[in-house]
Amino acid sequence: MEKVAVMNDSCGGIVLLTIHVSGKLVVYKPGDEKWSVIDDLPSPYDDVILREGRFCAVDNTGRMVVVNVADLTVSVVANSVFGGDKKFLVELKGELLLVDMYLSIGPADDLGYNEGFEFYEEFDGFMSERTVKFEVFRLDENVGKWVEVSDLGDTMLFLGDNCTFSASASEIFRDNSCKGNCIFFTDQYCNREDDDGVWKIGVGVFDMESRSIGPIDNHVGYSKMFWPPPDWIYSTASIEAGMDRLNI
Repeated sequence: MEKVAVMNDSCGGIVLLTIHVSGKLVVYKPGDEKWSVIDDLPSPYDDVILREGRFCAVDNTGRMVVVNVADLTVSVVANSVFGGDKKFLVELKGELLLVDMYLSIGPADDLGYNEGFEFYEEFDGFMSERTVKFEVFRLDENVGKWVEVSDLGDTMLFLGDNCTFSASASEIFRDNSCKGNCIFFTDQYCNREDDDGVWKIGVGVFDMESRSIGPIDNHVGYSKMFWPPPDWIYSTASIEAGMDRLNI
């Protein structure tokens, strides 16, 4: 299940925007019996978000659009950013960020990555995708382009399949035990020390300053934020159940 953006309509109902399995945007409005597909697909969409009362979406190239729910059309507000493999939209203090995830494909038994602890998204039985780095951009609405961001300062970004958000490290860690300028993301991983060898949902950390990446287990201070596991990590099942109740 992809991320769902929710908007209140003028009659007190809700409007939903998400991404179809085909990569197209789909909208569900009060009174509809099925999803309405928006026929705009230069490239498959990666993420959706509600910002300042408007639905926004970004495709796999980084092209961002605003969705007009009334006539199911889109307007381009930012041109493409090529390079990465998966795009995320995150709000930060009134600004909109594009986070570009880079993946690398390799054999599932590749021992050369992080000395045995590997962050992977399962690709198939023989090859897997692993997250290797991120690039961050902010939206310059005046010129309609993404501007690269090299330092997030005190900010931490959180990327889940169904939720993205930002937070201040100094507000969470009032003892200044942990810094910001990092990205937390959900991924599937395989720990070679486990006897079962089963793929599991885990959390990775990318440090914007050192450009290093690894599992949350390597950062004792950060890891206490994730126990018990927050909803944004394990929210897929609950969202899918809710959609089933709507018969959509």
